[in-house]
Amino acid sequence: MPYTALHKIRFDDVDGAGIVYYPHFFHLCHATFEDFFDDEAPYSYPELIVEKRHGFPTVNIKSDFSSPLKYGDSVIVQMGVDKLGKSSVTLEFSVLRQNDDHCCFQAQITTVFMDLDTQKAVELPDELRSIFARIAKD
Repeated sequence: MPYTALHKIRFDDVDGAGIVYYPHFFHLCHATFEDFFDDEAPYSYPELIVEKRHGFPTVNIKSDFSSPLKYGDSVIVQMGVDKLGKSSVTLEFSVLRQNDDHCCFQAQITTVFMDLDTQKAVELPDELRSIFARIAKD
């Protein structure tokens, strides 16, 4: 079952045409990823970055934009795990307009668990592997 977060499209999310500026879709994905840590991990994402000195930089993105979102829309962002590797996690995101459940955006984002001091990939610890496994495809 995917992790789900609710977000509101705010004034600074839209461009001059009045629709969500495309990089903001990726921001919604990352905000959902951070919310997932707050709700499911043994520590917050800021603790992971600042105190534990580990992170999940993105190494690959595939995306599809299918419908615009506008200022004032509320969205449901669903996040699941497509693939869980030794040090990588491939996440799948769907952004749905809340009032009609129409999928407006989908992305597959691959991240690598990294030691921020050495800038090298490291193996996912069991405590994180287990939280990602909860939202992995069967």
